[in-house]
Amino acid sequence: MKGDRRWYSPDALRASLRPPWALPLLLAMAACSGPRAKPSTPCMSDTECRADRICHEGKCRFVEEVLEELTMPPAPEAPGVMPRSANGFMGDAAHTGRSENRGPSKSPSPAWRYQTGARVFASPVLGHDGTIYVGSLDGQFVALNPDGSLKWRYSAGQKIYPSALVVGTSVIFGTHRKELVSLSLEGEPRWKLPVQDVVDASATLGPDGRLYIVANGAYAVDLLGRLRWHRPTAGHVRTAPVIHPARLVIIGTTEGTLLALRPDGSVAWEVPLGGAIEGAASVDDDGRIYAGTGRGEVVQVDESGEVKWRFATGDEVRATPAVARDGTIIVGSYDRHVYAITPTGALRWKVATGGRVRASARIDADGRIYVGSQDNFLYCIDPNGALLWRYNVGQDVDSTVEIGADGTLYFGSDDGGVHALR
Repeated sequence: MKGDRRWYSPDALRASLRPPWALPLLLAMAACSGPRAKPSTPCMSDTECRADRICHEGKCRFVEEVLEELTMPPAPEAPGVMPRSANGFMGDAAHTGRSENRGPSKSPSPAWRYQTGARVFASPVLGHDGTIYVGSLDGQFVALNPDGSLKWRYSAGQKIYPSALVVGTSVIFGTHRKELVSLSLEGEPRWKLPVQDVVDASATLGPDGRLYIVANGAYAVDLLGRLRWHRPTAGHVRTAPVIHPARLVIIGTTEGTLLALRPDGSVAWEVPLGGAIEGAASVDDDGRIYAGTGRGEVVQVDESGEVKWRFATGDEVRATPAVARDGTIIVGSYDRHVYAITPTGALRWKVATGGRVRASARIDADGRIYVGSQDNFLYCIDPNGALLWRYNVGQDVDSTVEIGADGTLYFGSDDGGVHALR
């Protein structure tokens, strides 16, 4: 009866009790003929699970259930306090740079510094429990406790330029090893997705629950690390994708094209801006898009891809334009100034610094602006353009500031330090 996969009824089994060796054989055959049972031991791969399940963290789980779980932040520790499901570069998927927290209005003091082995270009990102996540050009990604002590460290093996994206119970970032990495909040690897070029820009979470990243074009990836689509571009892309309310994913290319993609990866529109786009675009509350260019302009583009105005600075604009709550655009330039531009494209004010401004600005709940410069200082500017204070870090500050719930400012520097001021 080798290969017989019929189902044996109880009556048939009872009838087969002679000779005595038949029952064990038939029981084994019956076990083989039914549906495969869920393993009683932890799974190691999807092949050990039923067709509609995957092996996730040692257990066979439904895909939809796992994806929903991954987007949910941990349970709040304080009653009535609901953490955001995601936090990343510039605070939101529109890259407005706004924070719900209030930073210091007077000159702060250093709280601590964590030293890495190389320059820290990435912006520190806060987790739901106040953990600080940041990568360094030494190839190490660290999680720091609020007091600056090391919580855990992950070795990526190559430079880490992008800021992390904290989504639910995952920490996600790209590296110069040409891969996207997902870790648990405890630093355990979940998955790695190889891509076709180095990753210089942060991932963005879309409203569809997918991750959007750039390398040699744009990629859409789900939270299980499965590639959904790849839209190649002619050259390397360094701009974090921004999500438009019209469900467009917008990136800028080093060839100077602003490109809008639909959720399926098809091109909605593309518009040449005349200069390399090195910083991410941002979107205001009315759906207007802002991008800086290598020809020194800040450009406003509408939802259909039509250029509405251009504002000229004196040199390259590599920062991501932040958008204040009143619609004012805040952005630094390599001409050593920080600019405030009205939504109609007029100059509102500008503040001089002693060096090129590569860092993108963050705006606190009271409208104060925090931005670093390559003159070694971190600046705090009030909403009307008055300089409130500046702090000498000692080396260039290209990292974008993160603002903690207690008002602490977190940022990286060319000295290899992750700094905390309060």
